[in-house]
Amino acid sequence: MQVYQRTLSQEVEFSGIGLHTGKKVSVRLVPAPADTGIVFIRTDLKGAPSIKVSPHYLSRLFYATNLSDGTVSVQTIEHLMAALSAFGIDNLFVYLDSEELPILDGSSAPYVYLFEEVGVRELSRKRKYALLKKEVVVEFEDKRIVAEPHHTLVVDNTISFDHPYKKVRFQRLVYTHSLKNFREISKARTFCFYQEVEALRAAGLARGGSLENAIVVDDCGILNEGGLRLENEFVAHKTLDLIGDLYVLGYPLLAKITAYKTGHALNASLVKRIYSEKLYDLVEFPERNREERGLDFLTDEGFCETD
Repeated sequence: MQVYQRTLSQEVEFSGIGLHTGKKVSVRLVPAPADTGIVFIRTDLKGAPSIKVSPHYLSRLFYATNLSDGTVSVQTIEHLMAALSAFGIDNLFVYLDSEELPILDGSSAPYVYLFEEVGVRELSRKRKYALLKKEVVVEFEDKRIVAEPHHTLVVDNTISFDHPYKKVRFQRLVYTHSLKNFREISKARTFCFYQEVEALRAAGLARGGSLENAIVVDDCGILNEGGLRLENEFVAHKTLDLIGDLYVLGYPLLAKITAYKTGHALNASLVKRIYSEKLYDLVEFPERNREERGLDFLTDEGFCETD
C-alpha cells in the first residue's frame, strides 16, 4: 500500500475538445506540494479562480461529474480523476482555459500514457486513506450501490440495459484497484445509444461527441469501425467512471463497492453521504524497508522518484 503522497514529476500540457460543450480546451498539469489536493484553475476567467476537488462542490451530475462553487465550475473530471487515483497522485494543479476537460479518446488511456511518460514524484508527507467505518447503501429506483468496510478498494460492478444489442444488456466486472488492473480498464471508452444522441444535443450535451471519442450503440451493434477494445468495455468504462467519482472524496477510499446500474449521480450520492456523515476514519500505513518498497506498484516500474 502506498505510504507517501505523490505528485507528477514535471509539468505536462495537452489539448482537445470538451465532450459536452464541444469547445477546444488546453490543459496544463503542474506538480503541487503535499496536502494541496487536486485543484482546478480556470485561466480563462478573470483572476484565474480555482476550485479544489471535494464532494462539497459536486453539481450537475447528468452524464458527467462536475464541480461548482457558484463562481467557478469545471466539468467532466471523472476520467482524469480515475487516472490520478490509479497512479496515487494526491496533489496537482490543473490549469484549463475552458469549463470542460477534453474528452480525448473517451477513455483514461491518454492520461495513463502521459503519466507514465512524465513520471510521478513521491513527497515527504504521509498519505491518508479513508477507511469506511460501516455499510452504506444508496439507491434510486432500480439502481443501487452498497459500500462495505474493506482493507483495499474492490468494485463489483454490474450493468444492465434493456436493449437489443446483446453485449450491453448485461455485463459484470469484479475489479481490485491497482495501477496494473487500471491499465486494462483505462482503455474502455464512454458510450451512448444512437437513439439518445439528438436528445442529448437538444439538452446542450454531447456537442463534442463523435465516433472518435465515444462508442455509439444502435439496435444492431456498435457504429465504430474499429469495434470494441475490450470484450467487457461497457462495464469496464462504468467501473472507470466509478473509480474517478470515488476519488472526489479527497482521499483514496478503502471499501468494497457493489454497484448495480450505477451512474454519476448515484456515485455522487454515495460520495456525498460518506463525506457529509464522516463515515470513514483517516488512516496511514507504516513505512516499509527498502526491499519491501521495491515491490510498490509504481517503483517497480521504475518511474517513481523520491522527494
